[in-house]
Amino acid sequence: MQIQVQKLRDALKLLEPVVPKKTSLPILHNALIKGGKAIAGDMETFVLVDLPEADIDFLVPHKAVMQLLNYVPGTETLSIEVNKELKLTWDGGKASYPIAKPKDYPGIKEIKPKVQGTMDGNVLVNALESVAHYCSTDEARPVLTGVIIFPGDKLDVAAGDGYRMAYQTISASFPIKEPLIIPAGSVSLLGSLWRHTTPDSVSGDSIIERVLSKRQIELAFAKDEGFPDKLQMRFGEVTVQAKLIAGEPPNFKQLVPKKAPTMVQLFPGDLERAIKRL
Repeated sequence: MQIQVQKLRDALKLLEPVVPKKTSLPILHNALIKGGKAIAGDMETFVLVDLPEADIDFLVPHKAVMQLLNYVPGTETLSIEVNKELKLTWDGGKASYPIAKPKDYPGIKEIKPKVQGTMDGNVLVNALESVAHYCSTDEARPVLTGVIIFPGDKLDVAAGDGYRMAYQTISASFPIKEPLIIPAGSVSLLGSLWRHTTPDSVSGDSIIERVLSKRQIELAFAKDEGFPDKLQMRFGEVTVQAKLIAGEPPNFKQLVPKKAPTMVQLFPGDLERAIKRL
């Protein structure tokens, strides 16, 4: 296999947040190169990055290879051979690493979508991230440890830890019939990847149309009997597969009074400064 150093480095860099630093499965310290993809995950969330040059299957010790590639010029062509070890060669250098077998890496199943849709990615990602800070960290109440998407003509996105809560209604639709609970860690990862992924080519003939063009995200919800439900999110060259949290979440909107007993209007900056002085 041959690939430009910069191309492999960029793919591994995108996978970095999802490669666990501590895990009971040491094989997860690797990235799997298979079927034109670079793949890594922590068993809760898996990320797949398009890598068309990947015409052989092998595991990459992520941390070690990233450290090496940081010192190899990005324009160099990297030749990769896999036998009993992983061998990397480029003009003026070479390196080799012991590797595990790709078949030992946790399987990434191709999902069979029950529901699919496309929406404005900026709207969805911003909404998920804005409420994620309100998720609980108490694993004894798993339904509160994730961000919830409630079905409807307009989606409600909410989170709460039993003491505080936040929700936001977004002008987007996704034809689900039941709430989806996305782990807070998956939301954080999604936000990071969204910001660090090159947007798809924008459409439009004029500069104004291109500036106003909405960056899309493709969603697919899958149910697989005997396995956790999954939500797949794809944008650009990146696909995120998140295992959803099972359970019935509280209806946060019922906790909000329809008519507030007391209302006050303040300038946000004044309120923030006053609170910080306390």
